[in-house]
Amino acid sequence: MEMFSILSQYKGLSRSAYVIFFARIITNMGAFIWPLMTLILVNKMGYTESQTALVAIVIGVIYLPATILGGRLADRFNRKYLIVFLDTLSVIFFISCAFVEPGFDMLIRFSLAGLFANMEGPAFEALISDVTKPAEREKVFSLSYLGHNLGFVFGAAIGGMLFENYLSLAFVIDGLTTFLSTILIVIFVVVIKQDTLSKEEINEYENHELDTKRTFVILRERKSIWIQIVTFFLVAFIYDQWTFTLPIYLDRLYLSDGARYFGYLASFNGGLVIVFTPILTKILNKSHEMQKMMIGVTLYAFSFLVIMNEPQYFVFYIMIFLFTIGEIVNMLGSSPFISRRVPASHRGRVNSLVHVGFFLGSVVGKGVMGLIIQYTNFNIAFIVIALTGFATVGLITINYKIDKKLFPNLYKSDLKNISV
Repeated sequence: MEMFSILSQYKGLSRSAYVIFFARIITNMGAFIWPLMTLILVNKMGYTESQTALVAIVIGVIYLPATILGGRLADRFNRKYLIVFLDTLSVIFFISCAFVEPGFDMLIRFSLAGLFANMEGPAFEALISDVTKPAEREKVFSLSYLGHNLGFVFGAAIGGMLFENYLSLAFVIDGLTTFLSTILIVIFVVVIKQDTLSKEEINEYENHELDTKRTFVILRERKSIWIQIVTFFLVAFIYDQWTFTLPIYLDRLYLSDGARYFGYLASFNGGLVIVFTPILTKILNKSHEMQKMMIGVTLYAFSFLVIMNEPQYFVFYIMIFLFTIGEIVNMLGSSPFISRRVPASHRGRVNSLVHVGFFLGSVVGKGVMGLIIQYTNFNIAFIVIALTGFATVGLITINYKIDKKLFPNLYKSDLKNISV
């Protein structure tokens, strides 16, 4: 496959797609803290694995109503301005963490930063759909994801080096880069008006519904979306173990070198995404969304079985390779799924429920794994992760059949420009 052919697939997208791409790069070049949060709680604040999981659960319970509120606000107000307001609050609290010692005060400030960031999430996801055409969604999400990891490949490694002695600097850089990327999006991203699209470019399932129509009524009519939100919960349960169980495992095996080794693996993950995202986008462009999700989650599940029984360090790179390929393929399927099946008038509210699904999966996953690690061993934890993954693939398979009946036009070959 020629490199020109791989990269040319990103030509001709909406201008906003390229702005989002560069904004993602800037954000994640400074994204030091989020991947290291588990290690901050364990190593810097002295929390045990189960206490760290409990903290995640408490924060998650607080974030849930905030995320739902963010979705309602996203459908009621200008999404750009809402993003700027919430992001500014998030950055202020985030940078303020640099001026306190690791402890309860830092945890409170960090939690508040995350609260406003979570409120912003539904608006940001809805905005991506607002500024892109239905037919280009997969490539836009692919390009955005590529930008995310172009920045992250540098950010994770630098974060690992700053972790021990320069944690305050990491907070400041992370906050400033996040704010800069938001300003780029607000200034240069333009919402696409429906009347500017041709008949072939319009996806009927995105047409506006009455604003008075309740979100749950829409979801009851389009039940494959409900099932997919449950799937997102399970996927988050598995996915977040690479930033929870994996760093704790490395910390146990390599002690003071654990954070540094995890930083290297995270950078390797980012590098793989940079190389393979365009390739897999091209290879899988004829596969439907749920087929990609099945492949991706299967690789997630299998990757954790590879690192059972305390293998040598190089084996972790094999695990990350399998995990990352699964991550890319799952992203290509799951990212455009909701946007193509939800009315534009309700995107914020439905995206808030998607965020709730992801967040609950992440929180429950941390809670369950924290208890399993503390009271059993890592092998049991990895088996539980794998079994959850295989069960998730089964659920996606069932939902695939339901979705084809509810949204037949997304599966017609003559409408491939929308459904792939």
